[in-house]
Amino acid sequence: MPELFTVTTVTPGAVMTDEVGVITGSVEIVCDCDDSAHATVRVRYEDAAEWYRVSELDRDLAGPDDLDAFHREVVGMFTAPAT
Repeated sequence: MPELFTVTTVTPGAVMTDEVGVITGSVEIVCDCDDSAHATVRVRYEDAAEWYRVSELDRDLAGPDDLDAFHREVVGMFTAPAT
């Protein structure tokens, strides 16, 4: 199963998790897809143990090769713009 990983600082209110609601600050974002190219998103506070799902972003991709573009899109939605 392919998996892509990014550490970034998210904008306030940008990440709504299934388990704990909104998280902000420095987070790790993981996007992966299964054998049927269904992509999922998980986040956690940087260096924390527990991952949280962001199921509202789950999506069927055309194929595993689309995971990179999906991951960039997700990170872009969450990341604070550079000032």
